[in-house]
Amino acid sequence: MKTRNISIAGLLFSSISAILGSGWLFAASQTASYAGPAAMLSWIIGALLIMIIAFVFAEICTMIPVTGSSTRIPHITHGTLVSFIFAWIIWLSYLTLAPTEVQAIIQYLAVFFPTLINATSGGLSASGFGFAAILLLLISILNTYSLRWLIRANNFLTIIKIIVPSIIAIIILVIVYHLHQSTPVTSSNLSFAPNGSSGVLSAISLGGIAFSFTGFKLAAEMAGETKNPKKAIPIAIIGSIIACLIIFLLLQAAYIYTVSGSVEHNNWQHITLAGGHADESFGPFAMIAKMLEIKWLMVLIYIGAIVGPLAAGLMYFGSATRSIFAMSQNNYIPQIFAKLTPKGNPLYCIIINFIVGMLMFAPLPGWSTMATFLTSLVALTYIMGPVSASALRLRIPEAHRPFRLPFARIWNVMAFYASTLIVYWSGWNIVSKTSFMIAIAIVVLMLYRIFKKDKSITINWNFKQSYWLWLYLVLLTAVSYLGNYGGGIAVFDLPEAMIALLIICIICHRIAVQSSLPRESISNSLKNIELEQRKLRTVEQH
Repeated sequence: MKTRNISIAGLLFSSISAILGSGWLFAASQTASYAGPAAMLSWIIGALLIMIIAFVFAEICTMIPVTGSSTRIPHITHGTLVSFIFAWIIWLSYLTLAPTEVQAIIQYLAVFFPTLINATSGGLSASGFGFAAILLLLISILNTYSLRWLIRANNFLTIIKIIVPSIIAIIILVIVYHLHQSTPVTSSNLSFAPNGSSGVLSAISLGGIAFSFTGFKLAAEMAGETKNPKKAIPIAIIGSIIACLIIFLLLQAAYIYTVSGSVEHNNWQHITLAGGHADESFGPFAMIAKMLEIKWLMVLIYIGAIVGPLAAGLMYFGSATRSIFAMSQNNYIPQIFAKLTPKGNPLYCIIINFIVGMLMFAPLPGWSTMATFLTSLVALTYIMGPVSASALRLRIPEAHRPFRLPFARIWNVMAFYASTLIVYWSGWNIVSKTSFMIAIAIVVLMLYRIFKKDKSITINWNFKQSYWLWLYLVLLTAVSYLGNYGGGIAVFDLPEAMIALLIICIICHRIAVQSSLPRESISNSLKNIELEQRKLRTVEQH
């Protein structure tokens, strides 16, 4: 973490690799189960929302290119309490993403080694936990060895990850097309959107679309280690989203085109293909390859099922390491986590991430459970980007911004709104659990302040800068409870809920910006970062 050694291509490939993890293996079937053929529209809407959010991070991360930007930048604009809450959620999100990728690998391997999965709970068996520990330990070791080696290895893995799902989708489309030509398939009264607009939108959060695009933010997290952040970060963030959207659309089209003939009464959740039932643990594309009786395609799918999640797990684990490293630098947690190895890697961060990562397998059994819960957590962290970006525009308008957003005030509000919608569409059952996560974060911060040995390090809580967040969380939770997604009581229909959320976002965003830290405080923080950058350049020159 000491030197800038990541090229534009390396950063782009890292972001693509993080996006093309396990999402492509499962999201096509899950998205179709909510939206039917309109899943294609769900992907486009989801990508546009993520793109709006991504442009905001492109501005602030090129302006302040530091490692662990999602943790450090909120600290610059809103101080300790707000920053720590988001740092905690970001760390847990990235940390759980790595086990999710490991879970995906094991879930596919369980077809040949069924003892890896507990048939009752769908979680890992004893042997599954052992194998998961080996995979997570391998990921930990690779992150410890060398960042530069990791990026080089990831470039090779990313090429495979781009080629494999693209070939799988194209081959399935071609083969099924010829089968339909020789034996026409008729589907009775299939609707484009069997569950209406509610199904199309909920698929973005519950179908794995938002989860699949999570990796776009990896480029922002690695901003401090990039050779040319002015060019590299926008190219990596935007380029990765567009490239992966094309692949996801191909996969979704292949899935819909193949299984549409087996859908009865517009029920896309329970599909029976020729040759057997759709086994959830088997994976949709492996299921299709089995139906088509193409063994070499099955081999290709399993190569993707191992290489894709493994490479993404490497990058997510690295992001979790950077997050906890940044929290230590901000004095949120003990300073031991800021200690680096001679190669510049935070060894203690990697160790604690391995331990906590293994604990994640028990309460979140199965890939779909992990992905659904993580979507709202990750989307919630996105709201801090537009808030910090607007605060920096207000307090430091003259600062150099290598990448500047047009109509920044409106754009940041819409990015805030887009993030909120993704959280809302995950449903009440998921939204209601976020308060528990935040409560744990507050307890950890208080305990560290009480029991930390170095009393010379004082922590300013910055309560004033956090009021907007409590208001936002209370109102979002209330709308989610009154809404009609994921267990809500359906007092609000979709248009009413979306209008209410827009009003909430406009009000809370304005309060958040106006209550940000004063200009002098932000300027001092930026000066300290500039000193860090100068020291970094000095190290690089020698």
